[in-house]
Amino acid sequence: MSICKFLRARNPYGMMEGGDNPWLLLDDANTICWCINSAGAMGPDNGLVSPKQCTKGRSCFVSQ
Repeated sequence: MSICKFLRARNPYGMMEGGDNPWLLLDDANTICWCINSAGAMGPDNGLVSPKQCTKGRSCFVSQ
């Protein structure tokens, strides 16, 4: 699965950067995600930001 390079996340295990398979998100319930393009929880296309949603097919997606 390819994740957008602009996705960022923080959880109790540390930080995640975007790109191909950056690392497995172990605790989705405690993970905070944001897009560095929009600087918030909504992407430039007004869709929610998450590892499951920031993938190919989305208009704002950019691969690593």
